[in-house]
Amino acid sequence: MSEHTPAPTPARSLYGFFMYLFSKTVLCLYFMWAFIPDDIFHYFNIYYYPQKYWATAIPIQCLVALTIFAFLVYPSTNFMLTTNIDDIRTIQDSFTNNTCSAIEDKTSSNCICCNVSTCKYNCMPLYNNLEQNIVPQLCDLDIRVICKKLYNQKQVQVKRSIAAI
Repeated sequence: MSEHTPAPTPARSLYGFFMYLFSKTVLCLYFMWAFIPDDIFHYFNIYYYPQKYWATAIPIQCLVALTIFAFLVYPSTNFMLTTNIDDIRTIQDSFTNNTCSAIEDKTSSNCICCNVSTCKYNCMPLYNNLEQNIVPQLCDLDIRVICKKLYNQKQVQVKRSIAAI
């Protein structure tokens, strides 16, 4: 077995066990230093240790740094990496999957393009044409389908209301 695999080995289990013991020992020493009065340390001739102020200052500084990171740095890096709302990559990018294998054999009568022969996607699914009792393959919805679904009925209603006048 290679050394660079994440699989557990006896050496790694020993490292983990000793790290567990070491961390528990350091935590016990920290609590002893923070809570035991100075007179008891002086009784055992221990005079060189940090002030008790640092027992609370260092954890508080670590928590402040963690809070600043969690509420300022991390969200701001996410905002910097997010594309603008008017960028074309919010609609379609190199990872876009508009084709579903379950509907490839459908006829092009459902095409939403003006010219069917130059249609890039050839056929877009309509819900009534999908087979029953199956979960369709996951794919991205084309912006043209969304616009047709959202705004086509409104245009028809506007034309009817104008014609009624």
